[in-house]
Amino acid sequence: MNIQIVRSVSVLLIGVLFLVLGDSALSILVMAVGALLMIPGMVSLISYLRHMEQHRMFPLAAFGSFVLGLWMMISPTFFVGFFMYVLGGVLVALGIYQLASLSVSSRILPVSWPLYVMPVLVLLLGLFVLFNPFEAAALPFILIGIGCIISAINDIIAAWRTAKQRKSEKHAIEIVDAEVVE
Repeated sequence: MNIQIVRSVSVLLIGVLFLVLGDSALSILVMAVGALLMIPGMVSLISYLRHMEQHRMFPLAAFGSFVLGLWMMISPTFFVGFFMYVLGGVLVALGIYQLASLSVSSRILPVSWPLYVMPVLVLLLGLFVLFNPFEAAALPFILIGIGCIISAINDIIAAWRTAKQRKSEKHAIEIVDAEVVE
């Protein structure tokens, strides 16, 4: 099977999952990261316990990784909320910085009003995320889902057209030897 089709179908499935799961996709992602943190921590702790007679130092980083991963798996909504507040704060700060930069630039050069639109939108998005962190958490996954579906459909169409073009090129007459006549 064509690898491009397999990749496109995979991206399509991911897009559909993001659309279907919506806000729970972020919780599932946090839990998956938690599991990925727990595994090496647990392996290090088991290795420490199996070789205690060697009087090694307690693997504090491994213990911390295990506990943090476990906490992320048990209460993913806390981490989703925390992440969204940090993201909202960063967006507000970025919007204010961009507006201040434009204000300073306008003292030197004329700045047209359309240049202020994006920083204002970034600032408003940051405020929206700060005041509605859990509603805003689902939005990126919905947009990612739509983007994945569009990308997958585009790739499937491109693969179909490429295959059709290659098939028509196989039936073309191949000229092996030719001379230029003047």
